[in-house]
This record gives sequence, C-alpha cells and structure tokens, in this order.
Amino acid sequence: MTKTITALTAAIVGLTLASGAMAAGSKIKNSTITNKSTVKNAANLAISTGIGKAEANQGSIKIKGSTVKNSTITNKSTVKNAANLAISTGLGSTKANQGSIDIE
Repeated sequence: MTKTITALTAAIVGLTLASGAMAAGSKIKNSTITNKSTVKNAANLAISTGIGKAEANQGSIKIKGSTVKNSTITNKSTVKNAANLAISTGLGSTKANQGSIDIE
C-alpha cells in the first residue's frame, strides 16, 4: 500500500493531518490504538503564514488533551523517499512528524 501526499498546505489557523490516527479531548480506556502506514515518494508540507499553526504528519498517531488509561498504542510506519516539512513565517507554530506517536 503506497500513499502519496503532495503539497498539503495549512495557512493561518490551519491544521493538516495526513495518513494518521488522531484523538483529541477523548477519554480512552482499556483500548488498543493501532496505525500501520507505508509512505513512499511523498511530500508533506505545512506552512503557517500568520498567527495560526500548521502541522504536517505522515504515518503518525496524535493524541491531544485526552485521558488514556490501560491502553496499548501501536504505530508501525515505513517511510521511504519522503519529505515532511513545516515552515512558520509569522507568529504561528509548525510541526512535522513522520511515523511518530505524539501525545500532548
């Protein structure tokens, strides 16, 4: 399975996620979260040009503002020939993740 993501752009309070699992503000208990991704020959780009934030993710699991108890989180990613780029030109913030588990 090959996923190709080209020139994804998030500008001014934008947020871009590609090929990942996301949970925000959830209560996760006694669960299994699994993500398996193959990313080849892909470019993933997030650009913040103002006050907002931009995010570029490839093959990632992101859990933000959630409660996780007695759970298993698994992520298997194969990333080949891929560019993952985050650029901030203003007051905003940017993130670029490849094959990661991001818990905030």
